[in-house]
Amino acid sequence: MRAAINEAPEWYDARRTEIRGEGYPDVIDIPTIEANWKPDAALLASGDTMAILQATFDNDPRARVSLTGTADILAIAAEIRAEFDPPLPEAGFLTETEIAAIRESFNVPRVTEGLMGQQ
Repeated sequence: MRAAINEAPEWYDARRTEIRGEGYPDVIDIPTIEANWKPDAALLASGDTMAILQATFDNDPRARVSLTGTADILAIAAEIRAEFDPPLPEAGFLTETEIAAIRESFNVPRVTEGLMGQQ
C-alpha cells in the first residue's frame, strides 16, 4: 500500500491537500479593498479605449469599402489578383457532351439493372 501511495501521480498530493481543506489562505490573510477604489474606473477606461478603437476602425479605408458596395469590393479583389503572376486562368467547365460521357462511363449494366430491380 505504501508503494502505491509513493508511486501516485503528481496531482495526488495536491488533491489530498484540497480534500483535507489545507493550503487555503486564512480569512485574515485575504487582502482588503482600499476605500478609494472605484470599480467603475476600469469600465470607464475600457469604454474610452473602445471609442478610440472604433474611431480608428471607422477611419480606415478598408472598413469603408464594405459600406460602399460590391463594385468596390470587386475592384479591390482585382487589385489583389493583379499582384499574382501569372494571372489566374479562366475556369474550364465541362461541356454537356463531356458530362454525358462521364455519366455513361459509370453506367455499368449489372449495377444499374440491380438498382432498377429494387424499385
